[in-house]
Amino acid sequence: MYVVFNTFFALLEQGDQVRCFQAVARVLEPDGTFLLECFVPDPGRFDWGQSLRTISVSDGDVRIDASRHDPVSQRVTSNVVHNANGSVSVRPVRLRYAWPAELDLMATLAGLHLDRRWDGWGKEPFSAASANHVSLHRR
Repeated sequence: MYVVFNTFFALLEQGDQVRCFQAVARVLEPDGTFLLECFVPDPGRFDWGQSLRTISVSDGDVRIDASRHDPVSQRVTSNVVHNANGSVSVRPVRLRYAWPAELDLMATLAGLHLDRRWDGWGKEPFSAASANHVSLHRR
């Protein structure tokens, strides 16, 4: 089984994230694996609990990300604002992030263990400088 592109973080409660690991563990074959692709949280990108950053700018096209960070609940609430030739759209994004060690604990609670973790799909070594990870959990 796999969950990619940070979609695991769409589960907005820690309990829901734990239950996801438990549900995966129940249906995995004895030699099965659960792969997660997630970002590594970076609270430093927020100033006073908020962030406003430009995603892209070109002639007639601007994308901006406006975010608020709650470190207690580990939640980020964002809106991606897109202005394309005067037509504005807003896409909300809500997530609850988890640190790699927290994901490993969720796996352990579900009867899984971390088998491997890489910096990305190229299987680069994971390090303290990694911004993303691909983690493989086994029974």
